[in-house]
Amino acid sequence: MPVSQPHLIIATARSTETARWAQEFRNAYPDWKVDEFVPGQPSTGATYAVVWQPDPILFQQEPDLRATFNLGAGVDAVAGSIPAGMPLYRLEDAGMAEQMAEYALYGVLRAVGRFTPYEEQARKGTWKAYRPIDRRQWPVAVLGLGAIGSKIAQVIASLGYPVQGWSRRLREADFPCYAGDQGLKDCVSASRILVNALPLTAQTEGLINRELLSHLQPGGFLINVARGGHLVDADVVEALQSGHLSGALLDAFTQEPLPADHPYWGIASVMVTPHISGITVRDLALEQIGSRIVLLQQGKPASGQVDHTLGY
Repeated sequence: MPVSQPHLIIATARSTETARWAQEFRNAYPDWKVDEFVPGQPSTGATYAVVWQPDPILFQQEPDLRATFNLGAGVDAVAGSIPAGMPLYRLEDAGMAEQMAEYALYGVLRAVGRFTPYEEQARKGTWKAYRPIDRRQWPVAVLGLGAIGSKIAQVIASLGYPVQGWSRRLREADFPCYAGDQGLKDCVSASRILVNALPLTAQTEGLINRELLSHLQPGGFLINVARGGHLVDADVVEALQSGHLSGALLDAFTQEPLPADHPYWGIASVMVTPHISGITVRDLALEQIGSRIVLLQQGKPASGQVDHTLGY
């Protein structure tokens, strides 16, 4: 008996983005049926959902769904509303790791002031060379060693910066790795730059707080490419104002867009970016999700399935 063609429903936080993704899937897989989610409409009978920050009513409105595919690596915006037992798949990189490694490296260069004096001199017409930085004085801790965090650590380490990483489970890598509560303190204590690439879970929410930052070497620098929920903003602001943190490069926030009156905007040593450190590359996402659906249609396992007990 032939297997029926996949039937997708696309649901994102914005109708224009939903329509764009739906058309992308129609173009890439013309034999598949692709619908756009509209709250309050009758069920389409879709068997696979492709989502990004969807309205939770999706899962009540579409009772025939067999699996959900998230248009990003972080699943915190959907994991809480998906029915128990439904397979949830996340993107594994899809072109984001290189972008986020580049972003983190830019943060490291800002932290060490590699080009800052030359930018100032260029505006003044001044010609003066400075001694090269001593990378040994700028050890870097990378929190989270999945596909993205590992890439960040590898890129930074390849340029001679001492790098150490921390994850929930101990990993093997070409740099020192830590795990567990004490391992987290040891990893951060050995570092002057802190890069957060963790998934947001109940265990990691609020992890970057006053206590953790106190272990970072004085004059440290914070780079956040993960989620705003990892940071206790008041504690980060306090560390910046006291000078314990010399600066920060922040890409994700609890409320987005970041409110105009948020303290981060008024701190000269903080650079805010609008959640752009790792933007999904559409062609790679289409290929990755499509290939997984084909495997599921054939009764075969597909990579990227989220462990609901872990949240990633």
